[in-house]
Amino acid sequence: MNIGIDLDGVLTNYREFAIEQGQKYCKENNKGKLENPEAYYMKDMYNWDEETDYDFWMKNIFSYAKEKKAIHGAAENIKKLKADGHTIFIITARKFATPDDICKQEIKEKMKETVKEWLAKNDIGYDYIIFSSEDKSKHIIENNIDIMVEDSPNNVKNLSKLTKIICVDWPYNKDVENDNIYRCYNWNEIYDTIYNLTAENSW
Repeated sequence: MNIGIDLDGVLTNYREFAIEQGQKYCKENNKGKLENPEAYYMKDMYNWDEETDYDFWMKNIFSYAKEKKAIHGAAENIKKLKADGHTIFIITARKFATPDDICKQEIKEKMKETVKEWLAKNDIGYDYIIFSSEDKSKHIIENNIDIMVEDSPNNVKNLSKLTKIICVDWPYNKDVENDNIYRCYNWNEIYDTIYNLTAENSW
């Protein structure tokens, strides 16, 4: 079975970073305050304009990308999935690594290498990595992804029209539901859900 796995919010605790570092940035730069902690995007959490949002990420993205630890249980359960014979696709719209980002190409390449180094450092096994635009539909279809592990509320909703979605539970996606979405709260639950779906569908 082909399993797609998102990065931020699935392999890392993106929300923890957004709240801790966002509030620090606001205080140091006098740029607003945390207004909506349940929002998905930083600019919506702090009511930032595009320029402020871009400045925050330019100052913080590489420390986050290098230092943020993997969510507990991710590496171990992905190893189990690979041992079960599944093919793992990391499909990420990581900031400053997507085709749509307006930053310089050398920054994109540096971020892509940083992501790969982080995956190795955190012992996250995979077969393929795809740096996607925010809409991952194309990659879901082209790679015949059977199950996608995702946290973005827009992606959870939209991609569930194409394949089965394991929604990693966060406050920002709590209202997204349908019959093709399976909500999980940790990586042990993610593994068990994939195992059960595999058995049910004889993949």
